[in-house]
Amino acid sequence: TQSTWEEFHCIMSGSAALLKDWKVEVLSLNERRNTELIRLLLVAMGKKFDDTRLTEEQWKQMKPTVVGHQLPIVREEMCGMKLESSQSLAICRFYADFGNMCSTNQWEVYLIERAVEQMRDILTVIYKIHDNKQLNNAEQVFVDKHGVDLLQTLMKFVNDDGKDQCFFTLQKRVTMAELMFTNLCDTMRNVVPRAYAQIPQMETMYNRILKKVPKVAEWIRTRPHTTI
Repeated sequence: TQSTWEEFHCIMSGSAALLKDWKVEVLSLNERRNTELIRLLLVAMGKKFDDTRLTEEQWKQMKPTVVGHQLPIVREEMCGMKLESSQSLAICRFYADFGNMCSTNQWEVYLIERAVEQMRDILTVIYKIHDNKQLNNAEQVFVDKHGVDLLQTLMKFVNDDGKDQCFFTLQKRVTMAELMFTNLCDTMRNVVPRAYAQIPQMETMYNRILKKVPKVAEWIRTRPHTTI
């Protein structure tokens, strides 16, 4: 309920000692998709969590009991209170704010959110290519479905200052947009590698982000390998 949510996160914003008892479980299928940004945000803030990857059969059995009947879901527990959250982007926004990976400047918030939404649009095209089993012709489908156009628009937006770095890497702290960018790069390498290779700046930015956040680099190196 809303009152439980408010009480739970009121505790979270209180004593740091209480946060030691904060338990988090992320439930999803064995894929990155919309779940990976949640994982990356938790990793970046140094919060250990249970990464529960369900089989299709496990999810089929669990689905009727889940509000909204969709993954991912996040289960949290602290001080005897339990909370279950859904809607990945809403969860990401909360963790980004809680972990100081957003901004207190509303213009910067808009820029970060805009970049995240643009990347979600590109990833949606790629996920459809994968789900429609078009991997053998992925590069052409990516062009036909305006994936390249969306990608060029994103890169122009994040590089608007005319320098070889995007606006969201100018800050000393990592942002939600940067973490989202790493997942975009990893997904493009797997599904549309030629489109990715045509923009070498993406690899430069990717490496810069991982250098900034070694914990995220280690997570990416050791996590289960999935195409998307």
